[in-house]
Amino acid sequence: MKKIIYGIIVCIIIVGAVLIATIGLNANLLYSKNVRIDAYVGKTFNNEEIKQIAKEVFETDNVIVEQVEYYEDMASILIEEKSAENIDEKIKTLNTKINEKYGVENKVEESISVKHQPKVKLSSLLKPYIMPLAISLVVIVVYAIIRFRKIGMLKTAMLYILSILGSEALYLSLLAITRFPINRFVIPVGMLIYVIVLVTVTAIKENKYSNYIAEEKK
Repeated sequence: MKKIIYGIIVCIIIVGAVLIATIGLNANLLYSKNVRIDAYVGKTFNNEEIKQIAKEVFETDNVIVEQVEYYEDMASILIEEKSAENIDEKIKTLNTKINEKYGVENKVEESISVKHQPKVKLSSLLKPYIMPLAISLVVIVVYAIIRFRKIGMLKTAMLYILSILGSEALYLSLLAITRFPINRFVIPVGMLIYVIVLVTVTAIKENKYSNYIAEEKK
């Protein structure tokens, strides 16, 4: 049964690796090629109302709206690059609808700025975490080798390394296969998996070590 499970996991990782190498992971709007529109409203507003206006103007459901500035009177609107066709006309329409909705008289040239943003390389999101996690893994493995040396140093090291790398590879592969959008929660979840696997592997080794010591005392 274990061999079947391991075989399935290996197949998933291989398929995921192929997808990542060929078409990459599926980034959400925040990390994909997009257009950021900063619209000064001049008064407090409801994000959902601005979002609904943006959906109508740019004819898309893929819109992110956030409040910016200390007084929360400016909206940051993110849309897909492909939705920015005829952007100048759409910006005028957006400004008109915002003016009508909130009873203001903002002018496009004074209240709205547009910025075309390139796709964010997902590797750049992971880069800050690679070195700290690698160092922590080395420290933990060295500690585990010393701690559990009586029940096999090589086996201990391989268990930790393969469990960590395998679980993270499986996680990335599942993201690639399911085409789950990469968002700001993906990295924290990956780190949570890292911690859970470390705790689980350590618990398993502690149990084996305790049994070994008990047998040795008999």
